[in-house]
Amino acid sequence: MKLIVIKAFCGIFILLGGITLGIGPVISEALPADSSILFKPTNSDHRRFNMEFRDAELKDVLRALGQEQGLNIIVSDDVDGKLTLSFQKVTLDEALEAILRVQNLISFRDRGIIRVAKSPFVEGEELLVTRMIPINFASVQEIATTIKGLLSKKGSVSTDIRTNTLLVRDVPTIVERITEIIKKLDSKTPQVMIEARIVEATTDFRRDLGVQWGMRRVVTTSNGVSSVSGLSQTGGTGLSGNSFMVNLPAAIGTGLGGGLGFTFGNLANTFDLDLQLSALEVSGRGKILSNPRILALDNKEAKISTGTEILIPVTSVVTGISAGATPSDGGGGAITSGVTTIDAKLELAVTPHVTPDGQILMHVKVDKKDPDFARQVQDVPPLNTRSAETDLLVKDGETIVIGGIYTSNESKNVAGVPWFHRIPVLGWLFKKEIKTETQTELLIFITPTVYK
Repeated sequence: MKLIVIKAFCGIFILLGGITLGIGPVISEALPADSSILFKPTNSDHRRFNMEFRDAELKDVLRALGQEQGLNIIVSDDVDGKLTLSFQKVTLDEALEAILRVQNLISFRDRGIIRVAKSPFVEGEELLVTRMIPINFASVQEIATTIKGLLSKKGSVSTDIRTNTLLVRDVPTIVERITEIIKKLDSKTPQVMIEARIVEATTDFRRDLGVQWGMRRVVTTSNGVSSVSGLSQTGGTGLSGNSFMVNLPAAIGTGLGGGLGFTFGNLANTFDLDLQLSALEVSGRGKILSNPRILALDNKEAKISTGTEILIPVTSVVTGISAGATPSDGGGGAITSGVTTIDAKLELAVTPHVTPDGQILMHVKVDKKDPDFARQVQDVPPLNTRSAETDLLVKDGETIVIGGIYTSNESKNVAGVPWFHRIPVLGWLFKKEIKTETQTELLIFITPTVYK
């Protein structure tokens, strides 16, 4: 090694190979282009200094820094590499920490001696911190999925489902930012009470008008006796015992409608007239109110249902081998092998969301299925189905109609004697008329209420 000592203006310059160390007042001197070290103590604070390195060996930089500041430094053999930097007015701790961090080194202070060695951690790993963040209201797995995109390349997140805790490992600044975001996300989830009212109103009207009449006329002439009367094929007889010519009664009976009968005749018993009028009018009103309600969490679907399971036997047909054989002895027949079910129920399914301005956005589905035993086929009733599904925005506590169905059925049936029943006024003696009207109205109301 070439050692040259130059004294000038009470300053000392020591040239160690390609490294120049200056102590005291600085004298301008041309330095090699490939490497240099320059220290300039400042007048304002003797603990701060300026540093400049260009393509210098890392070991030489650390040794020169120790000589300048009067430190005892031991550098491990695995420390190598070159360094270029420029510091202005830095302290020893600031300079040393910056160099160690850039080169992924660690230092130990022991009785005035600083030991410098390679860090056993992956580069930057020693700067990571781990924080446990308890989650109070939200799902820890959902929060973990949300914050994964906020982590650095070295960061990681894990969950403990048992305690609903999130473990975040990353650099301190990112961990702090994630902690603040989680505080805002982990808010108390609003609950919404959804009340539905399904109103069904039915109005029925039926009018049935009928007539029955018959006559007997006996005429005696020189040629003999002739008579005119009704046929027995029409069915029924009048008060005089004669068959009806026109037999078109209304469907009256015990507790249904009414009738009025007349009989006319003469003393000679050559003329009889029977007339019976019948009428029936039935009207009815019905109202069905269904009122399901359910409490749901924000953005979570909730369902409630009630109804009846209708059992339907399942029959298998077995083809027999010989005529007259039964299923038990290998012949043909029908075997009931089990039952299946159909659901006749009322169901409400809703997914609410409370908006920032306090309104409620909902997806609502309402189904109502009732068995119609009056129209059953093979003892299996069909289902009358009413359904509504929609998305809507409602204010808290407000009632809104989400849908309605109005149906009106009108029918008019006429039975009579051809041609004659079309005669004005007199045509009523040759016909009967049935008029039926049915109106059905369905309305669905929804009322959401936020529980805070």
